[in-house]
Amino acid sequence: MSAAPPPGPRPAHRGPGRWSAAADGAVRGRFTLTELPGVTVAGGPGRGARRRNRTAAAAAARTLARAGRGQYGGRLELRVTGPPPRPAAVVRAARRAVTAALRRPPAP
Repeated sequence: MSAAPPPGPRPAHRGPGRWSAAADGAVRGRFTLTELPGVTVAGGPGRGARRRNRTAAAAAARTLARAGRGQYGGRLELRVTGPPPRPAAVVRAARRAVTAALRRPPAP
């Protein structure tokens, strides 16, 4: 006899794409590391998207610099669900995405 999974929200996907989710589930980010300096952000349209993308790019660049990888850059993809997120949620999602990318082993 197998037990059914407990009801409630499913955990964030942690497979090859490694999406990281903010605590409230409103913003998800995925970061791809490159050797070119600078961070580009691909975020969906919506109210405040330009400001959200600038905030996320700055947070990702700061996280790379604090990890001693400031010479690198990358592409940050954001997914936003629900109402426009708070800036703190965007920063948290960007930091988590960069941290997950840095922990990932390099591709062969």
